[in-house]
Amino acid sequence: MIRFSRCLAVFLVSILSMPTLAADSGTKGQFEQLLSTYSEGLASKDVNGILELYSSEPVFMPEYAPPAVGREAVRKAYEWVFATLKLDGHFIVHEAEIIGDTAWVRTNSTGRFTVIASGAEADVANSEFFLFKRQDGAWKIHRYIFTASTPPSQTR
Repeated sequence: MIRFSRCLAVFLVSILSMPTLAADSGTKGQFEQLLSTYSEGLASKDVNGILELYSSEPVFMPEYAPPAVGREAVRKAYEWVFATLKLDGHFIVHEAEIIGDTAWVRTNSTGRFTVIASGAEADVANSEFFLFKRQDGAWKIHRYIFTASTPPSQTR
């Protein structure tokens, strides 16, 4: 005979697991799409488009630079990047997890950059961590940090 308490425990575990299972089925894909849009913004140097992908209180932490905290600081950081470099690359999402109105995503990216002043080109590969926040029904980049995953190659 099955005890009521055991049935209740199984039922509660099943119910509590459902949001996690539902989130996992489409989680990776929705962040792949968002990061594809971000990558397109990087390639086209679209500062305003990129800022639309960020939350109302973002932090951008690029390697070898101080964190850009707040929308104006993030805008200035991207303006500097686009005045200095031409970027072309893509992101690969390795894992993603939604926890309420917050999500984290671990990626790596590969591509190529060109130093605008000299025309020198090099391959680039990074490891990234994104923290997303749901605002007005959409996922927004809330915190973004990256670091090189391979030693810098020689520019040509």
